[in-house]
Parts: sequence; structure tokens; C-alpha cells
Amino acid sequence: MLTCPITRAKKAIYSSNPIIFAIATVFGMKQVLWMRRTQRRRLIKSSVAGFAAALFSHTQPAVVQLAAPTRHQPVSWRSIALGTTFSPLQCYYLGLDFREAFEAICTLGLDQIRLGAYWNVIERQRGQDDFSEIDWLLDRCDQHNVDVVLAVGMKVPRWPEFHFPDWVKDLGDIGAGSQSLDQRSPQVAAAALEFSDRVVQHCRDAPAVKYWQVENEPFTQLEIAGGRFLSPEFVRQEIALVQSRKRNAQKILLTNAIHLPTPHPSEDEPAFWTSVDLADAVGLNVYTKVPTTTAGEYLEPAPEFWRTLQDWQISLRDHEREAWIAEAQAEPWELQKLVAIDQLDYPSATPLRMRTLVHSLCDIGYTNILLWGCEYWYWHKRQGQSLWWWEVKRLVEEVKTQNLPSHRSMDE
Repeated sequence: MLTCPITRAKKAIYSSNPIIFAIATVFGMKQVLWMRRTQRRRLIKSSVAGFAAALFSHTQPAVVQLAAPTRHQPVSWRSIALGTTFSPLQCYYLGLDFREAFEAICTLGLDQIRLGAYWNVIERQRGQDDFSEIDWLLDRCDQHNVDVVLAVGMKVPRWPEFHFPDWVKDLGDIGAGSQSLDQRSPQVAAAALEFSDRVVQHCRDAPAVKYWQVENEPFTQLEIAGGRFLSPEFVRQEIALVQSRKRNAQKILLTNAIHLPTPHPSEDEPAFWTSVDLADAVGLNVYTKVPTTTAGEYLEPAPEFWRTLQDWQISLRDHEREAWIAEAQAEPWELQKLVAIDQLDYPSATPLRMRTLVHSLCDIGYTNILLWGCEYWYWHKRQGQSLWWWEVKRLVEEVKTQNLPSHRSMDE
């Protein structure tokens, strides 16, 4: 059973000294790089020495970046499904041929891929649907034996989140507002329901489609979405529509987020519990380093974030819902950059941070994890820098063979 370094080391040391516990969480155990070639006794001895050195040398207040709580029940690595989200739109931003990129990504050995049915791509002209792009993607997933989560609605993954065709703006206000978009613009909402209906009817028989994601974080008011959001009443109506059209074996997924650096219970909790009530599976988005409005400064999850993430996993299990991570950060998120490609490396994301995040999420008990950033890994590969690509392949292979070493510090 996989456990983090803190679990493997002598717990008594940490429980008796909370300062060392915090520092251990921040700095990790650098000796894990040589874990397989050293004895447990040597690992513990060198780890304690590292924690002591950090205690006296670190001049800034300790901030816990990743403190994976002890899971309540063992998780078999054989039960873990790794996947990603793929977007032809993101390939366009990166200057990539989306078909070439997708064919390569399908060879990584991932179990699942989330795709989006983009309204502005399928129905560029009102009443004229073109499903050729999504049909090609679904066919390739079937050929590669990859399961698909297909997101439908006004709001699906990747910026600008709401993907309206140009003609929709003539139906009503589609900008930011204090009222939900569907309530402000009922004609837009009606057109969106008609669109989702046609998408489900067209794609439901594709063998690869196993889940329907209805909207993307529909209840959250995030800056990246331009301050737009949808009402629970509209989402209920849309889910009922999808339920009536989908195949019986297909399931409904809804996604949510937890505010950084600490949860906002008044916003986060109602969105989560509404999703629990409406969906078969609930996916949460987890980003471990995102920029503030000040250059060089980042928000990172506080301990309360991780506690909420674990509490929600337990709640989902108790309510017999599938607990997903819909987006696990595996690409940079930098200030005022649609795509962070001006340089090869950024502080907000590294392959080792990705690896550590996956291990920690599995420690908490999440077994369906979609990595966020596959187009970026392929872009790196095209630049002759294959570290991201190689690390994902290695992680996939380790999960499939249950051969994962304990995770390292996020900043290694």
C-alpha cells in the first residue's frame, strides 16, 4: 500500500513536534530519490537530519503546501484510473496540429480522456451542426481503447470557459453579472438546452463515451469565466435532459472547485452538495500553485484545503458517489499568460510537482484522476524536451504495475 514519506518515517517524531511536522510537509524527504537503493534505517536517519536543517535555516514562515491526510481505507493502485483533458482549442493556442497531438497523447496509456463538445465549433451557424471534429476524436478513443468523459453545455473546459457561437449574443446578455446567466438570458438558456440535446443524441452511441459531464464548474463564479455562472435550477433541468437521452450505462459527472488558499464554505459547500444530489460522480479541480495579481506571487493550498478535499472524498463514498479529480494541475499557470511557453520551465508546475500531487490524491482516496495539461506535454516534446512526456508515461506504467515509490516534496 502506498504511503507518503511522513507515514513511512517515525510518526512519533512528528506528533511530538508540530514544527517539524510542518517543515517535513513543506520540504519533503529529498532522499526519496534514492529510496529504492537505501535501507529504511538510513532513509529515516537522513530525513530527520534534513528536517532539523530546514528548521534552523528557513527564514520565511512555513507554509504547508501538500499535507496528504491519512486515508480512511486502503486504495489499491490497481483500481486507480489516470486520464487527462484534451482540447483542440488548447492545441490552437499552442500552435499544434490537434490531430497529430491527439494521436500521440492516445499512446500514453491513459485510461480516460475528457473531451468537450464546443458549442462554437459544432454550431457555428444557427441550426447547422458539424460534428466532424468530435466524431473523429471519439473514434480515435475507441480505436485506442480509451474511455471518454464528454462535457456538454455552455461551459466546458478551457478558456474562455463559456464557448458561445457568435450568433448567441443576439439572444441575450452573455457577459458578467450578479445573476446567473440562464436567468438573465432565458433565450440563451433555451438554445443551450437544444444544443445539448442534439449533442447527446448524436454522440450517445459512441462506444467510448462512458460519462456525460454537464457544464464545467457551473456553480462557481471564477474570474477566468468572466464572472459568469449558472443556476442550480438550470443545471437540474439540463441533467434531466441528458438523463433522458443517454444510454443507461452512461453516468453523469459534475465538477467543482475549492477556493485557494483556504475554502470559502459559503460558496464551496452549497456547490458541492448540489453536485452530490444531482450526479453519479463528482469531480474536483486541484491546483497547487496559481498566480496572484502580483508578479512572482502564488497561491498554494493551505492545510484547510486538503482537509476539505479529504472530507469531501469521505462524503462522496458515504453517499455512494464516485469521487473524481477532474483537473490535477500538470501544466504551468502563470500571470497573464494564456499559454506559458515563453520559457521551458515555470515555478507553478514541474513534472515532480505533478507526480507528488497524484500520489497525495491517491493517499486521500481519489481513484479517478484527470491530469490537466496534455497539450502542454506534447508541446514540450515537440521542442525536444521530453521530461514531461516521459514522467507521465512513467507514472502511468507505475500505476498499472502497482510499482509506485513514495512521493517527494513538491518543490524538488
